[in-house]
Order: sequence, then structure tokens, then C-alpha cells
Amino acid sequence: MQITYFFLIISIGFIGGIIAFKISTPAQNEWLISIMDPRLLLEGKPKLWQSLWPIIMPYVFLVLLATHQWFRHVTRLVVVSKSAFFGFCSAYLIATQNAFWNYALWWFPVQFLYTCLLLLFSIVLVPKPFYNSRKKGIHWKRIISISILTIIIFGIELLIIHFMF
Repeated sequence: MQITYFFLIISIGFIGGIIAFKISTPAQNEWLISIMDPRLLLEGKPKLWQSLWPIIMPYVFLVLLATHQWFRHVTRLVVVSKSAFFGFCSAYLIATQNAFWNYALWWFPVQFLYTCLLLLFSIVLVPKPFYNSRKKGIHWKRIISISILTIIIFGIELLIIHFMF
């Protein structure tokens, strides 16, 4: 039951991103992509900071929300937003017909894994029900495990980018 809830969060965000892409103009599409993940608009290989920025910022934003008692309940919205941007950019890459292989080999698998790890990170930071006080403290082993998996996926992504561009 819980796994269905998690994939429902990701799929609703993904479909919402596709719908947002369809109703927005090309100028709006490129503006949003240039802010969130400018690597998609580049012709060549992105620099390291350009690859690191879109990975780190959702985690930082999630930690900031999770540490404040009033904003803890909106941490799942960060995951839905990440998932919506994932769907938005997926639609963009498919719409630009010369970027299909970028989508199939790089964007979809890597971003899907990042979104799943971000969801797990939000669950570890703010376990359900979020209104309970945390009596056991932070689960550092889980946070470290998710961080290590994120770093591994980031390394794989850099390898894919190196060979694709």
C-alpha cells in the first residue's frame, strides 16, 4: 500500500509536468528549464557545477522545510515539484526530436532515480505522520545511505554525460 502511495506521488507530478509543458509557450518552456536545469538547453557537455546544481538544490530546500515545525508538512510538495519538472523536461526532450537518445539513455533513468531518492529522503526526514514529535531523532544511517546512493547516481550520470556529449 505504501509503495503505491509513493509511485502515485511521482506519477501525478510527472503527468502534471507534461500537462504544464503542453499548455505553456516555447519561451516559457525555455525560461523554466534555464532556471531549473540549464543542461537541457546546452549543445555541448555541461560543466560540473551545472550538473551539481539541479541535484543539490531540491535536497537543500527539503532540509530547510523539514527543520521548521510549520513547514514540515509541505516536504512532499518538493518531491511532487521535482517530479513535475521531471515530466516537464521529459516532454521538452521528446518534443525536440533530436534529443530522443538523450532522453532515453540519460534523462529518464537518472532523473527517475533522483526523484525516488528525493522521496525516500523526505520520508526519512519527515516520517508519516508528520505531526508527531520526533522521539527517536534523525535516522542518520538512512540519510547517509541515501546520500551515498545519490553520489553514486551522480557519478553514473557524469559518465553518461561524458560519453554522450
